[in-house]
Amino acid sequence: MKKTTILSVLTAAMITATSIGTFAIWDIVTVDSRSNTVTMRNPVTVSDSTLEQNISADANTLNPASVTASGSVKFNVANEDSVAKKLTLQESIQASEKLEETTDYSIVFSGDGVSGKTDSSVTDGTEEYNYTITFTQSGLEKMKTNANACTVKVTATLS
Repeated sequence: MKKTTILSVLTAAMITATSIGTFAIWDIVTVDSRSNTVTMRNPVTVSDSTLEQNISADANTLNPASVTASGSVKFNVANEDSVAKKLTLQESIQASEKLEETTDYSIVFSGDGVSGKTDSSVTDGTEEYNYTITFTQSGLEKMKTNANACTVKVTATLS
């Protein structure tokens, strides 16, 4: 054999021996970290606790130009970590056809922290809101085809 071939074989053998000998049986070359627990916050929810109501309007006059009715709604808010800052109220009034706000009626919400249709003081617990609806002449006309009745629903949205 040539000297260069012998030298190449010896070099390869030395590299192999060095690689094998680098990690001895007592060496620790892999380790897992400690377990870390991730805890999520409690969920924020809103649910309805309104009792069904039969609301009577104040139509004690003949052919009134407007009629006023009042009711209330209750919502249970789970906001333990105070994540939600406000609750928005949006009504839906249905007769034989949908009644449109400002054209067929106006509504005013009241309760702690309510301004317009927004409660900016949402807490963890029960939130109660009163509302007063004033039906206009066009709203009263729409209700005539529905036995002079309508249904009122209020949607509460947390943000």
